[in-house]
Amino acid sequence: MSILRKLSIFFLIVIGSAFMTAILFFWLVIKTPQDPLGQSRVFKVEPGESAQSIALRLERGGIIRNAFYFRLYTLLSLRHQALKRGEYDIGPQFSIRDIADTIFQGRANEVRITLPEGLNLKEIENLFISNGLLQKGELENYSLRDFAAFTVLKDKPFNAGPEGYLFPDTYNFYKDSSVDDIVRKMLSTLDAKAGSLLASRPKDRTIFQILTMASLIEKETKNDPDRQMVSGILWKRLEAGMPLQVDATLIYITGRREIYEEDKKIQSLYNTYMYRGLPKGPISNPGLAAITSVLNPKDSPYWYYLNSPDGKTIYSITLEQHNRAKAIYLRASSKN
Repeated sequence: MSILRKLSIFFLIVIGSAFMTAILFFWLVIKTPQDPLGQSRVFKVEPGESAQSIALRLERGGIIRNAFYFRLYTLLSLRHQALKRGEYDIGPQFSIRDIADTIFQGRANEVRITLPEGLNLKEIENLFISNGLLQKGELENYSLRDFAAFTVLKDKPFNAGPEGYLFPDTYNFYKDSSVDDIVRKMLSTLDAKAGSLLASRPKDRTIFQILTMASLIEKETKNDPDRQMVSGILWKRLEAGMPLQVDATLIYITGRREIYEEDKKIQSLYNTYMYRGLPKGPISNPGLAAITSVLNPKDSPYWYYLNSPDGKTIYSITLEQHNRAKAIYLRASSKN
C-alpha cells in the first residue's frame, strides 16, 4: 500500500472520528438540562417570530446556554418554520431539544375549553372568565361586524351579537388570545362543521332564522327524535301565526329557572308568549343535532308538547288535551 493511500485512509479516519465526535457532542448538548437547579419559567413566542429570534431571546433570558445549538437543532429537524406562537412553561429539567419540541407542538400552556351545547352568551363568557381568557363584558358586548366574510354571517341582522354563532365544541386557546381570536375560531368551527348543512336550508329561511329556531330546540329537548318532533310543531305554529310559547325564552329573559305567570307578560322581543313569530334572536348556541332537527322537522298531528319531570315529552293535538296533560304532570311533580 502506497504512503499516499495510507495517508488518505488516515485522514478519512480522523475526519470520520471528528464528525462522530461532533455529532455526539451536539447530541449531548441538546439533551442536557439547561438549568437543572432553577425554577420553571414562562416563555412567550410572538406571532410570526423566527427560530433565530427565539433562540437569541432564550439565551439572553438565561433559559438556554447557547442559541447556536437551538438554532442548529431546529434547522436539522427541518421544523424551523413550525415554531408556534403562545406561552410555554419551561421546566428546570428541560433540554434544548425539550424546549424546541415543546414549541414545535404548540400546545404547552394553552387553555382547553369544552363548550357544551345550549350555553347562552353569558354562560360562555363566564366560562372564559373562569379560565382567565376574558374580562366581563368582552364577549357579551362584542360586535360581529368585522367578520362579514364568514358565510354563516351573510344574512345576520346588523345589530345582532355572537349569540347563536358560538359553536359548541372543545377548543384550545392560547392564554394571550384576544376576544377576536376566540370569536374567529368559533365562527370558523361553525362554518366548517355546519356550513354545508346550513346552506341546504329552504330558500325562504335565513341562516339567522335557522340558528334562532335551533337555539330554542336545544333548550327545549335533548332527545333527537323529540327534537325533530318539536321542530315540526314549532315550524307549524310559526306558519299558522300562532305564538310559539317556548318557556326557554322566558328563562333567557329572566335568568332564572322558575317561570311565573307574570313572566309571560314581560315586554321583550324574546318573549314568545307576548309576541308571535321567532324571538329577536337565538337564546343559546345550538349544536349540530339541534341544527339538523330544525332542517329536518317531523310532520305530526300535534300542536302542543310538554316536558314531564322524568324527561319524557308529552304531545297533544288540542289545547284541551295539552292543559289536561299539564294538570296531570304538574300535579305529579308538585307531589314529589
